[in-house]
Amino acid sequence: MDSARTYRGITPAERQAERRQRLLDAGLELFGTVGYASTSVRTLSAAAALNSRYFYESFSSREDLLYGVYQRIVGDIFIRASEAVAREDTIEGQARAGLLAAWAVVTEDRRKARIIAIEVVGVSERLERLRHDTRQALAQFTADNALRLAGDGVRLRLDPVLTARFLMGGVVEVLLEWINGDVSASPDEVVRHFTALFTAAAYASVERDSAPGEKSDGPADGATDS
Repeated sequence: MDSARTYRGITPAERQAERRQRLLDAGLELFGTVGYASTSVRTLSAAAALNSRYFYESFSSREDLLYGVYQRIVGDIFIRASEAVAREDTIEGQARAGLLAAWAVVTEDRRKARIIAIEVVGVSERLERLRHDTRQALAQFTADNALRLAGDGVRLRLDPVLTARFLMGGVVEVLLEWINGDVSASPDEVVRHFTALFTAAAYASVERDSAPGEKSDGPADGATDS
């Protein structure tokens, strides 16, 4: 019976997954260009070359599709940043690699940047929770990696997660200004600035007499520029 329902070697479940993917792609395109408020279910379905009835097969509303598009972008950021950070063994190296990977996701495709920084803001309570949880997770990821490099027995002077949240907020604000054309610096320049800030904040967050076993990639506590 299942074989009778298979069309050109594709099962019903595979066809539904393919339609869902087309709608996600249409959401990225339209939400990232004309904007969420100016996009209708009919327009999204037409962009995906689907009858509107298929929209509700995968998504309950436009907001539900925006949620899915945002999740996909954020998932890409986490995967690429995690892979990049895993190849580094210094605080500065991890900061640079993670920031470069994350920044590349949203600056190589301006649609993603617009969705992350503009289109999801204030749409619904559910999306606001997702945005909040995403920032928290990125901050925790950043702090956990820095603490692993710092080693056991580190004495904290600043809350590393709170510090990471503060810095993540700055990244989002600069991204918003980049979208609006208010930042003339190149992505590489922006990453270089944030790398310096993240690295300095990591060192400022701990107190210790020495850093046994850790490669020196920044100033020790109390050091001054010569």
